[in-house]
Amino acid sequence: MFSPDMIERVPAWFRNNGPDADCVISTRVRLARNLADRQFPSKASLLERKDIFEEVVTAVKNIPECTDCTSLNFSQMDKVAQQFLFENRVVSHDLIDSYGDRGVICDRDSNISVMVNEEDHIRMTCMASGCQPVQVWELLSMLDDDLGKQVQYAYDARRGFLTSCPTNSGTGFRISFLMHLPGLVLTKTIDSVLAGASQMGILTRGFFGEHSAVIGNFFQLSNQATMGAKEDEFLDTTHDIIKKLINYEHAAREKILKEAKVEIMDKIYRAFGILKYAHTLDMDELLNLTSALRLGVECGILEEVTVEELNRIVLISLPAHMELYYNKKISDDERHCMRAKLVKESLPDSVGI
Repeated sequence: MFSPDMIERVPAWFRNNGPDADCVISTRVRLARNLADRQFPSKASLLERKDIFEEVVTAVKNIPECTDCTSLNFSQMDKVAQQFLFENRVVSHDLIDSYGDRGVICDRDSNISVMVNEEDHIRMTCMASGCQPVQVWELLSMLDDDLGKQVQYAYDARRGFLTSCPTNSGTGFRISFLMHLPGLVLTKTIDSVLAGASQMGILTRGFFGEHSAVIGNFFQLSNQATMGAKEDEFLDTTHDIIKKLINYEHAAREKILKEAKVEIMDKIYRAFGILKYAHTLDMDELLNLTSALRLGVECGILEEVTVEELNRIVLISLPAHMELYYNKKISDDERHCMRAKLVKESLPDSVGI
């Protein structure tokens, strides 16, 4: 189903070519929508889920920006292929764990994705590399308007768009920034910074989003409220907080380089040594170690590796990517050994000499 080119292709959001990409890995904006006069997915029969899936796919394919997108029905896909899409941030685990006709319409670069029959009938998402909230929202807003001309959304004049979960009602709008904040972690200021962000309505999750732990100094930050304001207001408020976090992170990195450069260099080169010569690597360890290398590249300490190369290593080392890359089922123990070998072959022979 997936060609070798697709398996090794780094999604656009993970290509390190957007504004402030040293701190903001990606920007993601999502809208939750439901169809009028239809049962929510959790209550819909198998037949109704099938009808909803076909109606939404047809409608999305009629949108000019989505004519080249591919529609995938998870009832006809194996779990590895579904997990691959999750690892590319095209779909959620909730979609994988659901039942009946459900799936996604997405483009080749994972910029646009429309999940069908997840928690809501429609979860449409746009993503981009770096900090690009305005650009991403403009595209998603246009898609939402165009899709709204094809189908009738469930909407209440007082409550706004109706969703399965009350926390999404109103606008159904969620903006998320995947951030790399090693400076704040190393200066031990991350807890106070995130506590301040929480007081301003910001949720913090891990590298894989909802239900995931923080690994490798990656934090996903998103707005909590979806009612009481317009989408543009939620976007501006959240973006202002993210800009402050970027400034805090830059200041923390400057402080580290000024006061503890030798210790940081030692941490970076030790991380390279483990990655280069380890015989087994689990995913958490890989993310933590490549985080140190990423910091080294971004601070000008490590010149022999690029962030783009590190991103490819992380992506191809994910479980489903590895199984599709090697075209076979891989046990956990075998995967740890194969991952270490893959990383070793991807890194240069030496650094800092």
